[in-house]
Amino acid sequence: MAKSLPPLNALRAFEVAARHLNFSRAAEELGVTPGAISKQILSLEDFIGARLFERLPDGLELTLEGRELKESISPAFEMLGGAFNRFSRRPPRTNVVRLATVASFASQFLVPRLDAFEKSLPDIELEILTSDRITDLAREEIDLSIRFGAGDWDGLVSCELVAGLLVPVCAPSLLDQVTGEDGCLCLDRTRLIQIFSSSEWRNWQEATGLDLPTAARSYIMEHFLVALQAVTSGQGVALLPEIIVRDALDAGRLKAFSTAIEWHQTFHLAYLPNAERQPKVRSVIEWLQNEAARHA
Repeated sequence: MAKSLPPLNALRAFEVAARHLNFSRAAEELGVTPGAISKQILSLEDFIGARLFERLPDGLELTLEGRELKESISPAFEMLGGAFNRFSRRPPRTNVVRLATVASFASQFLVPRLDAFEKSLPDIELEILTSDRITDLAREEIDLSIRFGAGDWDGLVSCELVAGLLVPVCAPSLLDQVTGEDGCLCLDRTRLIQIFSSSEWRNWQEATGLDLPTAARSYIMEHFLVALQAVTSGQGVALLPEIIVRDALDAGRLKAFSTAIEWHQTFHLAYLPNAERQPKVRSVIEWLQNEAARHA
């Protein structure tokens, strides 16, 4: 029975780090963070049950086991490099960019703009994957992701795509009911649709100085898309990300009944540190940023 091998990413990280004796230089060569290199080395050390580097005040030094492993695997990487040299001048096999995001962003922002994407980037094929879980970009071979959060994901470059704004919205049929004849808000006449437990409505109350009903009826919904459908069908009022409701507001399908509030989470572009080296990925990033800014 063949013996199991350690992850090849860990072996590659070790081979580069052993050549440089410096995690920062190894990270630069591989297009990742020094922390990612350190984690790969630790996983390899756990796999073989021995330390590979001595962490000294003035740098790194290979242990006996580290030197033996380097001597064993370096020829294999040189052989692989030689084998692929003859392919290095060939054009890319594909111009597909795999983009992972949540369904609400895909359906409300991306899909309505696919025609514009094709006109701007006709040579790039966009493959959209929707999931509520946090995808592993390296393992699942995803080029780029759009995530909702604070932007602090380990091992990834992230940049804010749009400002964190939550807009209070309702169906046009509920606007008079919500605002009342005197123009004052009467949220006790409808249901509050909550997404982030109840904290987004408390923040809205603090930001606007307006009172919420003490015994407000509510629906608690996990996903933006479900909440959006509920609001559009007149089931209640909700605080939703501005970019999700932007087109519905412009088309008159929803109405904003009060001012938006700033929120600490928003949609971010998130990708591996070496992803921007690919022109096709860089082009998609720039297109997304321009579209988000143009329709703000």
